[in-house]
Amino acid sequence: LILGGGIHGVGIMHDFASRGWHDVHLLEKGHIGSGTSSRSTKLIHGGLRYLKNIRDFGLVAEALRERRTLMTLAGDLVKPIELIFPVLQKGGMPGWMIKAGLTLYDVLAGRYGMSKHAKLSIAEVEQRIQGLDHSNFRGYYSFWDGQTDDLGLVKRVARSAQKLGVQYSEGCMATKVQRTDDGWLVKVKDSSGNDHNVSALYVINCAGPWAHVLLENSQLQPTHRAINNKGSHLLFEDRGLKAGLFLQSPEDERIMFMLPWGGMTLVGTTEQLFEGSPDQLTVTEKEVDYMLSRCNGYLKTPLAKADIKSTFAGLRWLAVDGSKSITSTSRSYVAGEHAGRRGLMVTLYGGKLTTYRTLAQAVGDRITKHFGEFKPSRTDDPGFWVGQMANHSAEVPGVPERFLAGQS
Repeated sequence: LILGGGIHGVGIMHDFASRGWHDVHLLEKGHIGSGTSSRSTKLIHGGLRYLKNIRDFGLVAEALRERRTLMTLAGDLVKPIELIFPVLQKGGMPGWMIKAGLTLYDVLAGRYGMSKHAKLSIAEVEQRIQGLDHSNFRGYYSFWDGQTDDLGLVKRVARSAQKLGVQYSEGCMATKVQRTDDGWLVKVKDSSGNDHNVSALYVINCAGPWAHVLLENSQLQPTHRAINNKGSHLLFEDRGLKAGLFLQSPEDERIMFMLPWGGMTLVGTTEQLFEGSPDQLTVTEKEVDYMLSRCNGYLKTPLAKADIKSTFAGLRWLAVDGSKSITSTSRSYVAGEHAGRRGLMVTLYGGKLTTYRTLAQAVGDRITKHFGEFKPSRTDDPGFWVGQMANHSAEVPGVPERFLAGQS
């Protein structure tokens, strides 16, 4: 039984199905992909900024391999995007450091890479992004990553799992888990308020920000301390970008993006500790001011609050060392285990949209080996995927209506 229908939940469901396991079901308290998995920065990327930490080199290399894999498996949803990385006149990373980082990025990508990074002239930059205040920059580099329809990808993975014979239920929230002689008994409340009991040998807790609520209700001590890392985004009318912009914030060394997406321009993301209820998530005025001020340091004509068409935010549920800040916390995933009399309950922390498939494979390997019936994952086989769905165009589609309605 898998709890949570974000990218990691549906990815694990698909992984088990690809191994031939059919006695698998997923429960999602809302709609598939309605949480953070559809509120990302829309990038399938290696994570250039993670190269500041040697411990994350392996994560970056894995993500770059997965970037290529997802472009192969779902090429209508995951497409290349060029990103422009300006060298600031004051503050930020010096040009030699940017050059070294981009070179390492190319090396780690190896045969899975796209176009190599390159230095651009002002004229070449203007062909891609107009309206930059060039007096603020010493030079420009170009590199490539991937961009996606994140909600479309979640739905594609879920449909691919269904194709292989497993199902999911929406509007169903797990409220408590207890050990039994046969594994675990999970208490579930549906959208009508009805209570149900589900018996499972293995429970995979992919509830993200709600994961510890379930453990606390079940009187199970969490295996890890965790935090919610809030990422906020702004949407503007299309500014004619033909490439994305990689933004440095010299004051706090944070990174943001300005990207063309779905016929609009997307700005984000922030990183901020969030301690409130995940069900009360909004983009604050302070976050709006922060993003506008950072963007406007790059532009001739500043963006104003009146230009914002919509906002959205998501939460990344991370296992954290108490001595570390959000920025220094690794984006690699952690799996905490609770042993039952039979079976296991696994709670996930962290993980990246880009590497969801390898995370799912690791969880699938653990469970099938524990069960004693190991079969390999086959989610890298195009035959185990559904093709392009009729309600998704061959291009990255327009912004979902719920965002255009101004919902935060």
